Order: sequence, then structure tokens, then C-alpha cells
Amino acid sequence: MNNQLHKDQASVFAFFATILRDEPTFACVSALKSSPLREHSTKNIGKKERSAMEASAGRFNAYLQSMPTKDLHQQLRYEYADLFLNAGPNPVFPYASVHVSRTPVVQQKPLFDLRRTLRSLDLHTDPAFKDLDDHISVELEVCAFLLGQDNTERYARFFTQTLMEWALTFCDQLHDAAMSPFYKEIALMCRAFLESCSKTLETSDIDTFGNANTPWHQFFETFRLILFEPAPSLLVPGAVPEGLEQEIPTHCYTCGALCGMTAKVKDGILVKVAGLKGDPKGQGRLCPKGAASPKHVNSAYRLKTPLIRENGRFRKAGWDEALDLIASRMADIPQGKLAYFRGNDFTNFVHEAFFEHLGCPKGTHRTMCDNANRMANEHNLNDKRPWINYEEADYVIMFGNNDLITSYGQRKSAALKKAMDRGTRVVVFDPRKSETAAKATDWISLTPGTDGAAAMALAHVIITEELYDKEFVQEWTTGFEPFKARILGEEDGIARTPAWAEKICGVPATTLERIAREFAQAKAKGVISWAGLAQSPNSHWATAAIQALNGLCGTFDAPGGPSLPWKRKLGSAWRDGQQKPEKKPAPKMDTYLLWSGWSPAKFEDQVADGRIKGLITYWADPVLTWGNTASIIRGIDQLDLCVTIDAFMCNTALHSDVVLPDSTWLEQSQVKPDWLYDAFLSYFAQVVPPMYNSRPMYRIVQGLAERMGVKDAVPWNTMDEAFENQMRDLPWHFQELKEKGYIVTDPARYYKYREWGSINPPAGYGSSGTSPTGKYNFLNVVSQEKGVDPLPDYKEIEEKFKPDNEFPFIFGNYRIFQHEHCSTFNNYQLMKLRRTNTLIINDQDAAALGITPGDTVLLESPWGSTTIKAEPTPDIRPGVLGAAGGYGHERGLEGDPKFPDFGGVNVPGALMPPNVTEPTGGTPLLKYIKTRVKKAG
Repeated sequence: MNNQLHKDQASVFAFFATILRDEPTFACVSALKSSPLREHSTKNIGKKERSAMEASAGRFNAYLQSMPTKDLHQQLRYEYADLFLNAGPNPVFPYASVHVSRTPVVQQKPLFDLRRTLRSLDLHTDPAFKDLDDHISVELEVCAFLLGQDNTERYARFFTQTLMEWALTFCDQLHDAAMSPFYKEIALMCRAFLESCSKTLETSDIDTFGNANTPWHQFFETFRLILFEPAPSLLVPGAVPEGLEQEIPTHCYTCGALCGMTAKVKDGILVKVAGLKGDPKGQGRLCPKGAASPKHVNSAYRLKTPLIRENGRFRKAGWDEALDLIASRMADIPQGKLAYFRGNDFTNFVHEAFFEHLGCPKGTHRTMCDNANRMANEHNLNDKRPWINYEEADYVIMFGNNDLITSYGQRKSAALKKAMDRGTRVVVFDPRKSETAAKATDWISLTPGTDGAAAMALAHVIITEELYDKEFVQEWTTGFEPFKARILGEEDGIARTPAWAEKICGVPATTLERIAREFAQAKAKGVISWAGLAQSPNSHWATAAIQALNGLCGTFDAPGGPSLPWKRKLGSAWRDGQQKPEKKPAPKMDTYLLWSGWSPAKFEDQVADGRIKGLITYWADPVLTWGNTASIIRGIDQLDLCVTIDAFMCNTALHSDVVLPDSTWLEQSQVKPDWLYDAFLSYFAQVVPPMYNSRPMYRIVQGLAERMGVKDAVPWNTMDEAFENQMRDLPWHFQELKEKGYIVTDPARYYKYREWGSINPPAGYGSSGTSPTGKYNFLNVVSQEKGVDPLPDYKEIEEKFKPDNEFPFIFGNYRIFQHEHCSTFNNYQLMKLRRTNTLIINDQDAAALGITPGDTVLLESPWGSTTIKAEPTPDIRPGVLGAAGGYGHERGLEGDPKFPDFGGVNVPGALMPPNVTEPTGGTPLLKYIKTRVKKAG
């Protein structure tokens, strides 16, 4: 055996393993600059080979000498973050799983194979290495180890069958993505070295490889001249036993449905998921989004470590450095001017308590989703959006809902499908023929923003023909007489008749009359609306008009009607001497007609006038979701501090000072009370440990709290202690919940309000609203107190927002089955199902404008423009345009040039009026934007 040869080879493997395992250290850069790769040529090296090697070495040397060591080190740190930490637009994936499977998904079969190899060698990866086992550097270290042991047979097998199955592809990817000669030439040299090793193995010449009489002797001579000490090996003696295969009861957090899930874990890695048998939300089923959960946690686009932005670029940071920086900058911002927005409520009791203690204005998803609707239902009823019980329904009316694909819970959508199969009449009012509308008994295509007129017309028929439930109206409602007076036109002389509504919404009066009678005469029935209406200028009063139909017919908590919620309340997580941080007053930021708080859609104005000086967002992505994109960016750029906490490099992260990698919901746990007809407790298990150097949100808050002197923000040794405290006052123990995954606390039953003596649930139970009267209120008593029209109605939209001759179309975005808002666009499995979005346009409108399928069109509003591919269809009302929301990420799958067919357009972000909302609850106008469209170019 040629021991020196093997040592030479091992040293080169170790060199590349060191260069590729992490960002270059200052010492590494100094060593490379002081001892650059030398150019060698001998008569034994062919001309072609010599010219390629010399050219590569020359470019590498020239770059190393092109700037001072400090500057070079800084630039390489930035490039490393771009390439390997997913900060840049063209990331590099140093994992066998990705290249062998040819998908941007990590922790697949090659990782399990690599672990088996390590166990057979009585080795494991150093726990201090925060990356994955099938990393290129780990496999290079395996080769170095085997050569160092003179185990040439095992080396040859591993090199050929494992490393070379993907390493050349990785080198090519690195070369193509790199911006500097440093990584480009490292890729070329690594590729050349691996190919040379491969050629020698092909000729069975391993023991003479590198001999002075062979061309590749000079390759080793070159590397021996580098004054470079490879980092300690990533391989540590001792085999780690394979982890047990587990099936863990938990719940899905991909969307708000929160269906029960069984996580199947192998050797500490999530490999598959299934439904959780008997769970009240999912009843053992998962939708495609939930089924794709393993591809979420194992997405190759995950953030891996804290990032700090310098000179407009990002570099790697440790947690201490990042948290120290954030805490010091937070301390400089006056109380009340650091805003906190959470788009995710995972263990929200922890982070909300901390930021409330700091007196931060707080924003949540509600303002961006349906706050206008909630202000109607929460005070007229006791819930923001009561769910229809489809299991016994024989007549259902939906305004803007698409419950077959966006329903909160597989149980609920399955019940709707069964209801349709057995002949339940389903009427859908929607400008677009959604998936539900396509299967409904009636698709009623109406003009956007006119739902209130249609609902008032239905109420007119029900009242004037005395088809309403007189007993329920008398016993369980208030404000019927004023509502009736408005319906009949006794206030203003305008009766809300079907003929009146026809002129507004474009639905024939005879159709409205028929539907009203059918609905009123049906036995088990209900009406529902939600965010399909919410993001329009007049949605508050329209929602009240729609819900009034349930009030007229007494459908609440009745078979087929909207069920009243009753979630068990959890107790405080702070017990036994632990003190929850004191809540300090925070400014309300904005005052709307019915709500005071922070509406992020007006963010630029809030920054410009000094109300906000710092921003911390948690799973929110303001740039993509809050409103006019250019406006939000202008606001962020004026801040003293912007911090993004997310598992992916979202658009807002690109404009942030610090980016912190949160763990996914599969890597942390929580207890959540929930309901869907039944009331129950759900357990969300940490099924796998946090990947890379990510941390769950509670630990991020803990680190900030320690630095800011908030002693008891996170006083528990583990979160299980907090959950046990929360359940201490309930008749069920946390361990029971953990073992089963759910506990039904109160089985579903009808007419609960009769038992309660109020439409509000009793003490110990919660809902998202409270009726001040304990009854359903046709007249909103809170609105009346605030001087706002308290009755349901159709409200005319302001002229400045309505379509006109210059901008004759109304644009609105909509949700789709394959994605959840903007959070699933780095999930390869889901992106394959819906790669992009298009502009839906009525085929007659398209023909008139000369637009054909696939044409790129220019879409313009008074406030912005964008381009998108057109999709003419008869399934949308003339004069209306639509596109699926959530698309438009600059990083990840949508921004990665390696996947050019993935990616869409954030249409509302380009077109929306900046700093504008509807008037009652501060909801942005995502579904009502006047536009014009023409063929691009």
C-alpha cells in the first residue's frame, strides 16, 4: 500500500470538506492568500489538462490577491450566506438527498444510507455540526477517513457508489450559482479532483494514483504547498444507535383547519404523515396540504442560522450576536413605537406576553383577513364566523365561500360533499365559478361588492311573505323592528326588494325571490360568508345582512345551521410563584369606525409620521401580504430596526436588519382548545428536533427576555411545564392529551343557547365574540353606541374605488386548494400541484381585447401595474378579473432559476391603493381593485 499517497488524497478530501462545510474563517482566507495554489506543468501533463488546471489556478489566485484579507473575508461571508444559507436568489444544496432525488427536499433515502455507513464504521457526525449528515463535507470526510485507514476497498466502494452518485452535480451547481472566482474555482477544482480519483479507480490503479510518474502527482504537489490546516474532522468515534420508528399523535398546522395528524418518524426524521383516527376536525383524513407536511419541514430552502444584514447583504451570525444586536436596538426605541406582528399564533401566549410587557402595538392575521366581518358577527352574535353544520343540511347559501377546498377541517368538507351527493341544495353567490360553485345547485354570479344588496333582497322576501321564524325572532333576537323598517324602506323610502337589488348586483329579481322562498321553507338550513366578502370597501354591512338571514330563520345551533362555538378555556401558564410579565399600555395606532388598533395596510403612513420606528414580524411577510408592496418597502426602509422571524427567506426578510430562523410547527409543541361542532383540546407534538441552528419562537423570546431583564417571560424548563399549568384546572391531564393527541371535552349538541340561557357560552368556555344582549342582534348595539349605522344594508362604494371608463374591471384575488396563504410556496410537493398563477378573465372580455390563452397581459390600476399570463374562461363574470393569491416570493422555489416553471405574481401587491382600508376594521382591499388590462407589448 502507498501510505503517503493515501495521506495525500485524504488531505485533499479534507481540504474541500473544510472549505465547503461552513463560511471561510479569517484564518482560512489568510492561509489561502499567503500560499496560493501554484501553477505547475511537467512533461507528464497533457497540454489540454495543463491549460485547464493553470487557468483555474490563475483565476483563483488572482481573486485571492485582488483585495485585502479583511475585505476578501467579508465578501466571502456574504457569498456563503447567499449560496449555502438561502439568502441569495440561486442557492446551492450541498446534500446528497437533493441531488440524488433531483428535488429540493432534504433528509431522504441518501441520508439514511449515509447513517448506516457511519454506524458500520463506528462513527457519527460531530453534534456541534449544525448541518445534515448527507452534507458534501461529511461524505468527503468519510473518504478521507477510509484512506487514512488504508481501507482502499471500502473507500473505492463508498466513493463510487455514494459520493460520485451526486458530487459532480453539486460541483456544477456551485459553479453555476457562484458569483466570485473563489467558489467557482473551488467547484472546478473539486470536480477535477473527484474525476481524477474516479479515473484511477476505473483503471484499478489506486495504489499508484499520484505517483510521480503520473499526471496527477502535480495535483497533490499543488495542495501540499498550501499553508492551510484543515478543520478537525466532522466524524467522531462511536456509533449512534438508529432511532426507533414512531407514530406520534399530533395535529396539522399548515392551515387553520388544524386537523388531527399521525406523524411517522424514522431515526428522528419525519418521513410520512397520515390522519389521526377519530379526531373531531379531520376524522382520520388529511388534505393535500397536510399530507405534504414532511416536504415542509424538509424543504431545502429552510433558513439555517441567524443572518445579519450589512452593506445590503447578509452574513451568518450566531444566536448571541443576533439577539444582542436586536435587544440593544430594541432598547433604543421609545415605548409604544416598536410594533410586533404575528402571522402565526403557535404558543402565542409566550410571545404576546413578552411584547405586551414592552408596550408594543400588536398586529395579527385578523386585520389582514376579515376584521370588518368580525366586527359584525362578534357583536351581533358571539363568534367571528360560525361554521355551517353540513351533516344534516338540506339547503345552504354561501356568499363568497369555497368550502370544498378552503374549509377549515376535513370533517367539514367531507360533510359538504356528502350533503351534495344526497341532494342538498347549495347556492353559491360568487363572481367566480369556484370549485364549490361548480358543483353547487346554483351558481349566482353577481357584481363584486354587492353581496349586501342580494342578502337584503332575500330578507325582504322572507319578511314580507312572513316566512321567518317568529318564535325565534321574538325570544332570541333584538332589533327586529328597526331591521324590518329598513328592509321595507320605511327609513329612506327605498324598499330593499329583489327588483332594487337586481339593478345593483345584476342578479334577476325572480332568482332572488326563488332562493329566498326555498331557503325559508327548507327544514335544515344555513347561510355562511367569510373572507370572500371581507376585503371589500362595504363588507361589514354586507356580512351583517347575510347573517341576518340566519337570525330571521332561527338556524343558529339548529340541524344544518351555523353552530355556536364553545371552546374550553385554558388556565394561565404561569403558576407557583411565576409571575406573568406585566402588560404595559400600547398605543392603538389607528381608530376606525368600529375598531381601534393597528392595521398594517397603513404601515407607510404610520412610519412616516413617527408612530412606528421598529418592527418585529413572526411568520407574517409584510412585503408580500400587507398591501401595496412598494409602499410597505418604503416604510420598512425608514425604520430604525426590522427583524424577521421565519423558517424561510421571505420577501420581508430581504429588507430586514436581522433574520432569525424559527423552527417549523413540526419541531415544537403546543396545546390548543378548538371546536367543530364538538369542543375539544388538541395537542401539537414536537415530532422531530429543530433542524440546523433554528429555534422555536419561545426560545427566541427567552433569549430576548433575558437580555432585556424580563425575568419571568419564559420561566419553564420545558414547554410541557407550561402546558401542564394551562390544563391544571381542567378535569383532564396533559399526559392524557399528549398520548392520544386530542380530548373531546364536550360532544356536539343542538340548541346549546337554550341550556345556557344566552347565545354566549357559560363561564369556562370561550368564543371569538360576545353579544352584549345575550341574543342575536339585528341591530348592532356596539355600532349604535359609536354612532355608526347599526343595521345590515348594502352600502354604495366610494366613486374613487369603483370601476370607471379608464379602469373598467374589478380585480380580486382568491384562495386555492394547493396552497395556504403565502406559507407553502417552498413545499416542492405542493408547488408541483400548482406551479404558478394566471389572470382569470371572462372569455368574452378577452376576445374583445384580443387576448388569447397564455398571452402575457399588462394589468394596471391607478396605483401600480404588473404583468401576468392570461387565462380566458367562461367561469368568471364579465368585467371581473381574478388571480390566486400567495404567489410572488423573491426567494425559494419561486425565485430559484433552477426551477423556472415555478413562480407567480403578487397581483394585489402591485395594484392596491397604498395606505387604504375599508372603514370599519382596517381590512385591506385585496378583493376590490379597479383595473384595466391589455395584451403586453
